[in-house]
Amino acid sequence: MDVASSSKTKEEEEDDGIDIMDDRLDKLLSDIQQPELSEEQIIINDQLQQDELLVVESIYGENVFNLDSWKGLRCFQIHINIDILGEIGITAKVNSVNEVETISGNSDDFLYSFKVQYLPPILLTCLLPKSYPSHQPPIFTISVKWLESAKILNLCSMLDSIWTGLQGQEVIYHWVEWLHSSSLSHLGFDEEIRLGPYGTSRVADARVVSGIRCIDADIPFLQSYNNERRHQNFLKELHECCICYSEYPGTEFVQLPCKHFFCRKCLQTFTQIHVKEGNVSNLQCLDAKCKDMIPPGLLKHFLGDEDYERWESMMLEKTLASMSDVVYCPRCETPCIEEEDQHAQCTKCFFSFCTLCRERRHVGIACMTLEMKLQLLQ
Repeated sequence: MDVASSSKTKEEEEDDGIDIMDDRLDKLLSDIQQPELSEEQIIINDQLQQDELLVVESIYGENVFNLDSWKGLRCFQIHINIDILGEIGITAKVNSVNEVETISGNSDDFLYSFKVQYLPPILLTCLLPKSYPSHQPPIFTISVKWLESAKILNLCSMLDSIWTGLQGQEVIYHWVEWLHSSSLSHLGFDEEIRLGPYGTSRVADARVVSGIRCIDADIPFLQSYNNERRHQNFLKELHECCICYSEYPGTEFVQLPCKHFFCRKCLQTFTQIHVKEGNVSNLQCLDAKCKDMIPPGLLKHFLGDEDYERWESMMLEKTLASMSDVVYCPRCETPCIEEEDQHAQCTKCFFSFCTLCRERRHVGIACMTLEMKLQLLQ
């Protein structure tokens, strides 16, 4: 099979996801018994739905996505960001063959752990039947990329309970706020989120949409999402440069791999001065306690072509000077690698020489002393 023809584009995958969601909503809608409503009650419910949706949009703004009217019913999706104070740990139980263990307590298991500030949102998709809110709750699905099916079903059950307590009233806001602020603690994830278990059968409830795949995919996904959200928030906020003490938006700063950040102007001045003065060893993070080197890619961005070539040349010289088996050709000064018999051959002019006396190679003959050279000249 042609690989190109079998692969799907991002748009095709999204279309598949929409088709699957349509199938779920269709099944959920067909499973409920619609009560008989008077024309007046239908009008009242319609107005209540419209007002509730306006309130939800005003509160959650860009996190609310109105979907196309589905079989004449209002349909929308809310991306719910989970409330985390500071950071939360994420762990996965991994065995020696790099698979997540589900049941056994194998002694070869170990815990992989890391911390995040941001989790991918919970996606709450709602379809409002004409009988809502007077008689029936919204039809909904919950989609979470990092939770397994049984835990998502637990969240669905809690939304059912909230509706039972508020039956006949608008419930969307209460659902969203509970998922935002209380879902983690409800699942027992107050201090730590445990990924998995993997390999378990999916629940039959059509409201449950789990996005977990495998540990090799889920851990990088969570880390990448967290890093991207941190970067986005950094760009939106104001920060003070610890060098010049000026305040700029995040777009005017450069964050080094060590996570320390400085304004572009200070970092550019710093790199240019040290390269011109030949202090390439000082091209480190400007934080007093950090010794991480500034990456070459950033140096190339801040230095002109001439200064960058100068930096490359100085770094090469420094590297060669630190190598005990590097000698320089006596004819053209090209760096050469010394062989075990104290001889070397230049790769530029091909001169083969003794690394002790720097004369032409003389296998089996002792190096000439200075006195011997003077006698030959006489």
